[in-house]
Amino acid sequence: MEDIILHVMLVAFHHRNGPQVEYSCPPLPNQPKDSNTLPDEWSFMPFMCLPDGAHATEEEFIYFHLPPVDKWSEYPQQTLFGLACFRQIDAKDLLYTTADVTRTKVQKSVVVLARQPVLGSLRSKLGLVTQAFFAQRDFSKLDILDTLYENLNASIRFPFADTQLYMGFSLRELVYKFRLKTLQLVKLILLQKRILFFGHSVERLSAYQYALVSLIPELSRHLEDVGSPKLERHQIEAVEEPKLDLESAHRSDDLLRKHSVLHHKSKLYHLGHPLQVFGKGCFFQPYIPLQQIDVLMSPETTSFLAGTSNQIFTHHKQCHIDLVVHADTGEFEVINPAINPWISLTAADRKFMDDIIKSVLQTYTPDDDMNQNQQIEFQGSDDDIRARMEEYLTQFLASVSYDNRPVEEGTKKVDYLSEYNMQWVQQWKKTQGYQVWTGQHKPEYLEMINPGHPCHGFSTLGAVQSQFAARLAELGKSITPTVSRAVSTAAASATDAVNAVVDQQQQDQIQATTNQLFTNVSTWYSSKRKEWLEPKTQPGRGIQGHCLG
Repeated sequence: MEDIILHVMLVAFHHRNGPQVEYSCPPLPNQPKDSNTLPDEWSFMPFMCLPDGAHATEEEFIYFHLPPVDKWSEYPQQTLFGLACFRQIDAKDLLYTTADVTRTKVQKSVVVLARQPVLGSLRSKLGLVTQAFFAQRDFSKLDILDTLYENLNASIRFPFADTQLYMGFSLRELVYKFRLKTLQLVKLILLQKRILFFGHSVERLSAYQYALVSLIPELSRHLEDVGSPKLERHQIEAVEEPKLDLESAHRSDDLLRKHSVLHHKSKLYHLGHPLQVFGKGCFFQPYIPLQQIDVLMSPETTSFLAGTSNQIFTHHKQCHIDLVVHADTGEFEVINPAINPWISLTAADRKFMDDIIKSVLQTYTPDDDMNQNQQIEFQGSDDDIRARMEEYLTQFLASVSYDNRPVEEGTKKVDYLSEYNMQWVQQWKKTQGYQVWTGQHKPEYLEMINPGHPCHGFSTLGAVQSQFAARLAELGKSITPTVSRAVSTAAASATDAVNAVVDQQQQDQIQATTNQLFTNVSTWYSSKRKEWLEPKTQPGRGIQGHCLG
């Protein structure tokens, strides 16, 4: 069986040549171990391993993707996945120095290249080995890198569980950082737009992008086509329904668990998962150096998801960026205003995300380690968030399938799609991903799924009333100024919520009802204000059970 780990390499900053490869185990094709020659397709790789601003940190992890090398026919002709661990040491602390050490700091990265994106699962081991390699204070001792290669190949084998794909990336942190914007990002990558993550921590840039991709069911296992816009989408093999003899005396918990996983994956495949995000013309680079900016500018690149710590990218108009995601602050910078109505969240969308956010906030603290899921309970865990998003997207596909079916005579078709935002739905139907889905899914499987939004029926007015009730709870604390602020803030919230409704007729109806609600509240408040401010008001007597009808 093929090895998942292809190489362990050493990249260093050379005072004259800049970043270059110093060592590779095993050697690259037709090269000795200590060769620094790379194929043209990988010429930018050393610059990714020594990223901008890394000199200001003691340690940094960098995730990246490489395209296939055409002339290496024995290599997989698909995306390769890389993880580099960068460290630096004072030159004066080295026991042995060579003539090329001319600076006060020596900077190097230990790099792992793999066939599959399972590198988050070996991050801790790579960090420890890199630390030990530097602790030798003699970079001529390379045996430790050979041992690392052998150890990784022995420990990471086919087939591997989904958990290895998700290790090192925290969905809980993604939701904590971006809140409602998390769903907007999911919707935008499904539209195959041009998204750039910008921030100072290179590892977090990568982690947020991988976490985002993991929200699309089964996509993390099918990233063979992301390393270059020239790569075609790989044909996804059907996952056949597993057969299990339930009467067999050889059953075990592991066998039953495996059967359950395969059964679920088969179902997802027939529903049309994974939805296409990448493929021909698309590009995904968790960390992109300046040496690769031409890929974003190329006419061949129609969409991308990329991360950078270099601000030049954010101002380069020829990159035609739609959205800059500021990873440090969790804020969006919309470059293309046309996307605003497409990613606007409906009341049902907001309710869906509010439930997820609430479950995360109950247990999450900013001190949680991104590389270790601290959540013990299922609710609010990464698995829970991923399961909820799978439900959301599956019910969305069932709603699209229902809407595509011809209407039977004498029946009226139910509108299940408005709660997903019809403008977003219409834009998705224009994508290559939609065309692939229409040819891949089996309608009879989607007919077994109830169409509609997971939070179907949750109205904008319901959201307003909930917010208003919370504001009224403050009345007992501070009467006059608090009520005034509560009413005005709730009114502003109502306006924002009503504007989120896409359907104009529904928006008008909700606006009229909301206006009446606040008219009633204002009348009630005016009649009670004098009573509250009366100096003869009995001390300790609170507000009880007022009906705002």
